[in-house]
Amino acid sequence: MKLLIFSDSHGNKTNMKKVLEQEQPDMVFHLGDGRGDILAVLADHPEIELHSVAGNCDWRSRCRTEELVTVCGLRIFLTHGHEYTVKSGYSRLIAAGRRQEADIVLVGHTHISCVRQESGILLINPGAVGNSPHPSYAVLEAEDGILTRCEIARCRIRCTSGERALFLEDRIVLPPFAGIIETAELE
Repeated sequence: MKLLIFSDSHGNKTNMKKVLEQEQPDMVFHLGDGRGDILAVLADHPEIELHSVAGNCDWRSRCRTEELVTVCGLRIFLTHGHEYTVKSGYSRLIAAGRRQEADIVLVGHTHISCVRQESGILLINPGAVGNSPHPSYAVLEAEDGILTRCEIARCRIRCTSGERALFLEDRIVLPPFAGIIETAELE
Protein backbone atom coordinates (compact mmCIF):
# COMPACT_ATOMS: atom_id res chain seq x y z
CA MET A 1 0.00 0.00 0.00
CA LYS A 2 1.33 3.42 -0.97
CA LEU A 3 0.92 6.24 1.55
CA LEU A 4 1.43 9.92 0.72
CA ILE A 5 2.14 12.33 3.57
CA PHE A 6 1.59 16.08 3.36
CA SER A 7 1.76 18.83 5.94
CA ASP A 8 1.54 22.60 6.06
CA SER A 9 -0.02 23.29 2.66
CA HIS A 10 -1.17 26.75 3.84
CA GLY A 11 -3.54 27.32 0.90
CA ASN A 12 -1.35 25.74 -1.78
CA LYS A 13 -3.48 23.12 -3.50
CA THR A 14 -1.46 23.09 -6.73
CA ASN A 15 1.54 21.27 -5.26
CA MET A 16 -0.63 18.54 -3.74
CA LYS A 17 -2.58 18.06 -6.99
CA LYS A 18 0.63 17.60 -8.98
CA VAL A 19 2.11 15.21 -6.41
CA LEU A 20 -1.11 13.15 -6.36
CA GLU A 21 -0.93 12.82 -10.14
CA GLN A 22 2.71 11.73 -9.97
CA GLU A 23 2.53 9.38 -6.99
CA GLN A 24 -0.98 7.88 -7.30
CA PRO A 25 -1.26 6.80 -3.65
CA ASP A 26 -3.76 4.45 -2.00
CA MET A 27 -4.00 6.64 1.09
CA VAL A 28 -3.17 10.24 2.04
CA PHE A 29 -2.23 11.73 5.39
CA HIS A 30 -2.41 15.49 5.92
CA LEU A 31 -0.81 16.70 9.14
CA GLY A 32 -2.53 20.05 9.48
CA ASP A 33 -2.25 23.72 8.55
CA GLY A 34 -4.29 23.41 5.41
CA ARG A 35 -6.78 20.67 6.18
CA GLY A 36 -9.36 22.40 3.96
CA ASP A 37 -6.81 22.31 1.12
CA ILE A 38 -6.54 18.53 1.12
CA LEU A 39 -10.32 18.12 1.40
CA ALA A 40 -10.70 20.27 -1.73
CA VAL A 41 -7.95 18.41 -3.61
CA LEU A 42 -9.32 14.97 -2.75
CA ALA A 43 -12.89 15.93 -3.69
CA ASP A 44 -11.94 14.75 -7.18
CA HIS A 45 -10.44 11.50 -5.81
CA PRO A 46 -13.07 9.73 -3.68
CA GLU A 47 -11.17 6.46 -4.11
CA ILE A 48 -8.26 7.75 -1.98
CA GLU A 49 -8.64 7.27 1.77
CA LEU A 50 -7.73 10.33 3.86
CA HIS A 51 -6.53 10.68 7.43
CA SER A 52 -5.98 14.24 8.60
CA VAL A 53 -5.52 16.26 11.75
CA ALA A 54 -5.90 19.96 12.49
CA GLY A 55 -2.90 22.22 12.94
CA ASN A 56 -2.49 25.50 14.77
CA CYS A 57 -3.57 27.43 11.61
CA ASP A 58 -6.75 25.36 11.06
CA TRP A 59 -8.77 27.74 13.22
CA ARG A 60 -12.29 26.75 12.21
CA SER A 61 -11.66 23.04 11.92
CA ARG A 62 -13.60 20.71 14.17
CA CYS A 63 -11.11 17.97 13.34
CA ARG A 64 -9.10 16.33 16.11
CA THR A 65 -5.45 17.27 16.56
CA GLU A 66 -4.14 13.70 16.72
CA GLU A 67 -5.14 10.28 15.50
CA LEU A 68 -3.90 6.70 15.78
CA VAL A 69 -4.54 4.42 12.79
CA THR A 70 -3.39 0.96 11.82
CA VAL A 71 -2.35 0.53 8.20
CA CYS A 72 -0.97 -2.77 6.87
CA GLY A 73 -0.33 -3.89 10.45
CA LEU A 74 1.63 -0.73 11.38
CA ARG A 75 0.38 1.58 14.14
CA ILE A 76 0.69 5.16 12.89
CA PHE A 77 0.27 8.11 15.23
CA LEU A 78 -0.30 11.43 13.47
CA THR A 79 -0.37 14.95 14.82
CA HIS A 80 0.53 18.42 13.63
CA GLY A 81 3.00 18.78 16.49
CA HIS A 82 2.28 22.24 17.89
CA GLU A 83 0.77 20.72 21.04
CA TYR A 84 4.05 18.83 21.58
CA THR A 85 6.30 21.90 21.05
CA VAL A 86 8.16 20.11 18.25
CA LYS A 87 9.96 23.29 17.21
CA SER A 88 11.97 22.76 20.40
CA GLY A 89 12.56 19.05 19.80
CA TYR A 90 10.74 15.77 19.38
CA SER A 91 11.18 14.20 22.84
CA ARG A 92 7.61 14.94 24.07
CA LEU A 93 6.18 13.60 20.82
CA ILE A 94 8.29 10.43 20.93
CA ALA A 95 7.06 9.85 24.50
CA ALA A 96 3.46 10.24 23.28
CA GLY A 97 4.19 7.80 20.45
CA ARG A 98 5.51 5.26 22.97
CA ARG A 99 2.36 5.66 25.09
CA GLN A 100 0.30 4.99 21.94
CA GLU A 101 2.51 1.97 21.13
CA ALA A 102 3.07 3.48 17.69
CA ASP A 103 5.45 2.06 15.12
CA ILE A 104 5.49 5.32 13.17
CA VAL A 105 4.89 8.92 14.25
CA LEU A 106 3.93 11.47 11.57
CA VAL A 107 4.37 15.15 12.44
CA GLY A 108 4.46 18.52 10.71
CA HIS A 109 4.55 22.11 12.03
CA THR A 110 8.30 22.78 11.69
CA HIS A 111 8.33 23.00 7.86
CA ILE A 112 11.59 21.01 8.02
CA SER A 113 11.54 17.47 6.67
CA CYS A 114 13.28 14.70 8.57
CA VAL A 115 13.22 10.97 9.17
CA ARG A 116 14.71 9.49 12.30
CA GLN A 117 14.49 6.37 14.42
CA GLU A 118 14.15 7.08 18.12
CA SER A 119 13.20 4.76 20.99
CA GLY A 120 11.99 2.14 18.53
CA ILE A 121 9.70 4.61 16.75
CA LEU A 122 10.16 5.86 13.21
CA LEU A 123 9.48 9.61 13.23
CA ILE A 124 8.68 11.27 9.88
CA ASN A 125 8.20 14.96 9.23
CA PRO A 126 7.42 15.52 5.53
CA GLY A 127 8.23 19.24 5.73
CA ALA A 128 5.87 21.79 4.17
CA VAL A 129 4.23 21.11 0.83
CA GLY A 130 2.95 24.68 0.63
CA ASN A 131 4.59 27.95 1.60
CA SER A 132 8.21 26.93 1.73
CA PRO A 133 11.29 27.70 -0.33
CA HIS A 134 11.67 23.92 -0.77
CA PRO A 135 8.23 22.26 -0.70
CA SER A 136 8.40 18.59 0.26
CA TYR A 137 6.33 15.54 1.12
CA ALA A 138 6.87 11.91 2.15
CA VAL A 139 5.99 8.59 0.52
CA LEU A 140 5.73 5.31 2.41
CA GLU A 141 4.97 1.84 1.15
CA ALA A 142 4.00 -0.97 3.50
CA GLU A 143 2.95 -4.60 3.30
CA ASP A 144 1.99 -7.00 6.09
CA GLY A 145 3.45 -4.95 8.94
CA ILE A 146 6.67 -4.14 7.08
CA LEU A 147 7.65 -0.71 5.82
CA THR A 148 9.25 -1.33 2.42
CA ARG A 149 9.79 2.28 1.32
CA CYS A 150 10.30 5.61 3.05
CA GLU A 151 11.11 8.61 0.93
CA ILE A 152 11.18 12.36 1.42
CA ALA A 153 10.80 14.22 -1.87
CA ARG A 154 11.60 17.88 -2.29
CA CYS A 155 9.80 19.73 -5.05
CA ARG A 156 10.96 22.62 -7.16
CA ILE A 157 8.37 25.00 -8.55
CA ARG A 158 9.11 26.55 -11.91
CA CYS A 159 6.95 29.01 -13.82
CA THR A 160 6.55 28.19 -17.48
CA SER A 161 4.30 30.21 -19.78
CA GLY A 162 2.10 31.39 -16.94
CA GLU A 163 1.59 27.95 -15.37
CA ARG A 164 3.12 26.54 -12.24
CA ALA A 165 4.88 23.28 -12.91
CA LEU A 166 6.06 20.87 -10.20
CA PHE A 167 9.28 18.93 -10.64
CA LEU A 168 10.99 16.53 -8.29
CA GLU A 169 14.31 18.08 -7.32
CA ASP A 170 15.80 15.90 -4.60
CA ARG A 171 14.81 12.65 -2.99
CA ILE A 172 16.09 10.95 0.09
CA VAL A 173 15.34 7.28 -0.32
CA LEU A 174 15.81 5.24 2.78
CA PRO A 175 16.54 1.52 2.68
CA PRO A 176 14.00 -1.15 3.62
CA PHE A 177 13.49 -1.15 7.35
CA ALA A 178 14.97 -4.26 8.87
CA GLY A 179 16.39 -2.38 11.84
CA ILE A 180 17.51 1.04 12.96
CA ILE A 181 18.06 3.64 10.28
CA GLU A 182 20.21 6.71 10.30
CA THR A 183 18.72 10.17 10.49
CA ALA A 184 18.19 11.83 7.13
CA GLU A 185 17.20 15.46 6.84
CA LEU A 186 16.48 17.98 4.12
CA GLU A 187 16.88 21.63 5.02
